[in-house]
Amino acid sequence: MLPADIPAVHELEVRLFPVDAWPLHMFVDELAQPETRRYLIAEAPEGIVGYAGLMCVEPIADVQTIAVVPEYEGRGIGSALLRELIDEGRRRGAADVLLEVRADNPRAQQLYRRFGFEQIHVRRKYYRDGVDALIMRLQLEDVLAVHEDVIHADPVQQHPVQPEPVRPDPRQHDPRRSGETTPTKADQQ
Repeated sequence: MLPADIPAVHELEVRLFPVDAWPLHMFVDELAQPETRRYLIAEAPEGIVGYAGLMCVEPIADVQTIAVVPEYEGRGIGSALLRELIDEGRRRGAADVLLEVRADNPRAQQLYRRFGFEQIHVRRKYYRDGVDALIMRLQLEDVLAVHEDVIHADPVQQHPVQPEPVRPDPRQHDPRRSGETTPTKADQQ
């Protein structure tokens, strides 16, 4: 996505997300941060038909937005955009890719599950119309393995050091919260 694409993307944003549309300046602000952001468009002869964006602040990549116009759904455009965002997260060293999806959007949820995302949390009434957001995560195993080798390498002996066992924090898991995780710092903000 280039700055010249923003007016057309914003027009689609308002059409596709009438209740939760980003203001135009938000796209401008996002594109102004290439060190942590990557935005893409999908084009057809008649113009832009999809767009997507990723924020990556290591070790987390977050899908900021992804959309395809209804007339072009089912043609693999959403999959191609998502695949590129995931690849960008890998290139930037992310261990996880997170996203929010409307609880009433099973089509999008199915797409994310096909890519290996799993639901880890629910944000109640997250959207302006009161619909919950499902928080989904994709763990980038290959990136984690690379980070583990770096973290646990002994620079003097040049071989892996056995990590100390990790003991679960009892505050992190409460079976009464079925399916929810402890809110992160980002959740609290």
